[in-house]
Amino acid sequence: MELACLTAEVSASAVRKNLSLLRGCLRNPVKLCAVVKADCYGHGLDKLLGVISQAADCLAVTTPEEAVELRDSGYERPVMTLFSTQACADGGDLRSAMEELIARRVTLTVVSPDEVAVLAEAAQRVGGIAEVHVKVDSGMGRSGMPAESAPSLVQLIRGQKRIRLTGLYTHFATADAADKTYARGQIKRFLAAADACGRNGSAVPSALPSALRLRLEERLRLEESSPSNGLTLHMANSAGLIDLRESHLDMVRPGLSIYGYQPSDEMHNKLPLQPALRLWGRLMQVKELPSGAGCGYGLTYTLDRPGRLGLVPIGYADGYFRCLSNKATMRIRGKDVPVRGRVSMDQTIIDLGEVPEARVGDVVEIISNDPAAPHSVENLARLAGTIPYEITVRLGKRVKRVLVD
Repeated sequence: MELACLTAEVSASAVRKNLSLLRGCLRNPVKLCAVVKADCYGHGLDKLLGVISQAADCLAVTTPEEAVELRDSGYERPVMTLFSTQACADGGDLRSAMEELIARRVTLTVVSPDEVAVLAEAAQRVGGIAEVHVKVDSGMGRSGMPAESAPSLVQLIRGQKRIRLTGLYTHFATADAADKTYARGQIKRFLAAADACGRNGSAVPSALPSALRLRLEERLRLEESSPSNGLTLHMANSAGLIDLRESHLDMVRPGLSIYGYQPSDEMHNKLPLQPALRLWGRLMQVKELPSGAGCGYGLTYTLDRPGRLGLVPIGYADGYFRCLSNKATMRIRGKDVPVRGRVSMDQTIIDLGEVPEARVGDVVEIISNDPAAPHSVENLARLAGTIPYEITVRLGKRVKRVLVD
């Protein structure tokens, strides 16, 4: 059955524009690794893979399942997982998962020495080489090997014939904040860890502070005659790419910005990104209620005059937040109308008092692709006290994604 109560139009041209803007921030030969985890942040991997792969050098996902999905779709270029495989399985399941990922040439993240022997054994069994990147915790306190311990893990990996270390990376905690002091401290800690790991073979970013740049340039000159231990270094997320150019290193990993949303309101630099998603449904009922009537669970809204209400087939089961009750707006026939009463699991009430011409079957725009609209992803996030990421990734399976130009 092709019918759907909710349709998310995902704009290919918007994604192309955003990727072009992001590319324009990079110096050559910095690579762009597009993060397509969580179904392209809720926009639909099956719809956007062809668009994104045209502009990206490689793709990053979180889980082994997402990596396998990419390979099953026919994507042949580099893919890396941002989770350690041990996060997803143990015992025989872990061994099978590692074997499949190695056989499918997926670059794996390593965060601890415990993974090394298991990886080497899996690679031996499939007769392959496990390509890995080590994740370094440079100050976020989340996943990754502590920066001071990274050299010992790198040394352990380099002692394995069946494992090839090709990269080191870390993740920012505060790159989207106005104050970049902590983020710049993470850059220094990460580069110091990379230095201690014997990293070689890449130009020093010109935007680094002069003292640090000179030190790194001197190290590279000293190592020119030694065997190359060249590793791809990467740390810049969307905020780092746009607002912290010295973090670009060898590769960047934009995610949210690809889909058209600003990482935060605090950034000094912003690109004219175009939101890729527009969500709409149809008005499924219209009714007249007298003054004093309440509506929705808990009767949290009471009409102060006779009113005309409409029903839209979306609720928190579809990712439309319950906390938007009596706060958000939707758009019908070009007019913004308020949400009335509590958002239910499957239905939301809107006030049609200012749109007397509205009829059952009319299109109701629930999320706008105009960033200035009151019902844009970013403005809905503000109303909900959250971030744009959560608005898009929460969109459920009942929302039909359609690729439009």
